[in-house]
Amino acid sequence: MRTSHRALIAATGAAFVLAACQTDPISGPSKIIGDPLLDMVLGPAGYSAFPAVSGGRITTAAARDTIEFNVNFLPPSPAGGTYQITLVDTATGNMAAATARIIRTMRSRRPVNRDSSVAVIKVDTSTAAQFAVTDTATTVSIKIASTTIPNFSHVVLRTSGQGSVPSTIGTGRNGFLSFRYKAGTAYAVQGSVFGSFAQNTATRLPFSVSAYVVNANFWGDQIRLDFRNLIRPPAGFRYAAWLVDERTGTATRVGGILSPVPENAALDDADLGTGKWYNDVGILESQVRGDMKALNVKPQDYSFLALVLEPYGGTGAPARPGVSFVLSATIPNSVASRSATPGKVFGTVTSASGKSLLNTTVYLQGINMTVPGQVGSASTTGAWQFRAVPTGTYKLYAIPFGDAAIRDSATVTVGSKLVNNVLTGDSLFVTLRIP
Repeated sequence: MRTSHRALIAATGAAFVLAACQTDPISGPSKIIGDPLLDMVLGPAGYSAFPAVSGGRITTAAARDTIEFNVNFLPPSPAGGTYQITLVDTATGNMAAATARIIRTMRSRRPVNRDSSVAVIKVDTSTAAQFAVTDTATTVSIKIASTTIPNFSHVVLRTSGQGSVPSTIGTGRNGFLSFRYKAGTAYAVQGSVFGSFAQNTATRLPFSVSAYVVNANFWGDQIRLDFRNLIRPPAGFRYAAWLVDERTGTATRVGGILSPVPENAALDDADLGTGKWYNDVGILESQVRGDMKALNVKPQDYSFLALVLEPYGGTGAPARPGVSFVLSATIPNSVASRSATPGKVFGTVTSASGKSLLNTTVYLQGINMTVPGQVGSASTTGAWQFRAVPTGTYKLYAIPFGDAAIRDSATVTVGSKLVNNVLTGDSLFVTLRIP
């Protein structure tokens, strides 16, 4: 009996030990220590767009003194930073700032009813050979008018992070976007190349998405990303990780890439720098570490995380990440499920003059977005509603039926609260007014 009793106690004790552990099929029981590891699938971002040139042409007049082209998908400039327009001759290595007429065109689109929309275009002009971009919806139309154009062969765009424009391009890489317009005595605008430009074609490094993702996960309050063989960014650019909410447009910069532990040195010079972590085309090992408490963010308030290319220079990092996503990952469901259930934004449209309220277009747009997220129409009494609105800050707009102009707007913030022990989004009532 005593033997059986001891065996039972031993078996019971073992059961308690195993109950506190998980069983790994290879190494056996393992004890849970610390916060859970929440993996993300970080891979190529299918919806990214890198800087490119379109509509390039050079005048057919004998002087060949005018080049025109559009630059699309430029990431927003950092504070105090600019993009620089230069001319380069690959035969001599000569480089010079272009004398240019720059037309910045910002296009945004808003609905006027459920079935149609109107494009809103804002145009700015200047005669400088450098410019800044503040929004992701900006198309920059450039016209270079100079009698020196025949003395060069390429148009090259740089960032001010590379310093002032030198008189010669040198033997290294310089500039991130280029196209040829002259070969020998023949003139023809060729397709653009995004990547580090160099006088010698063998030294140029066109950019491509190339990396091995070792780890991508949330660990407690940390975001941890580990890479091998990231291709070097184009000259004047660096890598940074951003949390982005595609519903409201909110974005938070997590941080740039670092060398591995324990060095943890910033690799902001990965475009052109030298050192033990670089070879000619790539970054051997790198990491991103973000502390969400220090950033004062909740990951469930975002929809994805992305490793992006951003220009450097000026006095700090850009305020927004642009669309040059290299790698991205959807926020894991185990994290996203911490979010409040969607809230409700509803209200009424009124008219001081008695104008018909029926079919007044009301649309909801993330505070940092250029495209509306939800669109609705008012009833004959002016009532409208959006039933499922994630927490965040939005702009509401009202456009009377048959009109194309916004007549009223309001800013709303959908917060969260506990309802029957369930985190729930607010229910907000808003009045909009039309003439």
